[in-house]
Amino acid sequence: METSKDKQIGAVVLDVIRTANLLERLGGQYASKVGLGSVQQYMILSMLDKSDSLTMSDLRQNTLVTKQAITGLIERMKKQGYINTKKDSNDRRRTIVEMTSYGRELLEFIHPERIKGNREAFNVLTDEELRQLQDILKKLVDHLN
Repeated sequence: METSKDKQIGAVVLDVIRTANLLERLGGQYASKVGLGSVQQYMILSMLDKSDSLTMSDLRQNTLVTKQAITGLIERMKKQGYINTKKDSNDRRRTIVEMTSYGRELLEFIHPERIKGNREAFNVLTDEELRQLQDILKKLVDHLN
């Protein structure tokens, strides 16, 4: 029998999914303004900006897309000149992905748009609400992983 807590959890799940979809739509609009094909391409550039290089597996796990989807994303980004790939010298089965200088320039160009978009999306929350949301989402993500 469904309890009121079960109904509340169901409503939260739907709201989280709606929020994620709306943020992805908004991010997609900003990404397309600067020539990126998707929010996932931006995510890949951002992840590579924090590391010198990542494997395809690392990128797939962090973007939560399928192996086929990450392969397509990486191939498109290579053709656009944002990234390079090479085989791992220690394990030829692994592909290493690195950002090009052109990819870094694009990321720097996107930065002000990203800040603007994030501020617009979250300006409804107070600083304390934003901190609480961050803590709650981190706790949930850690639990689900």
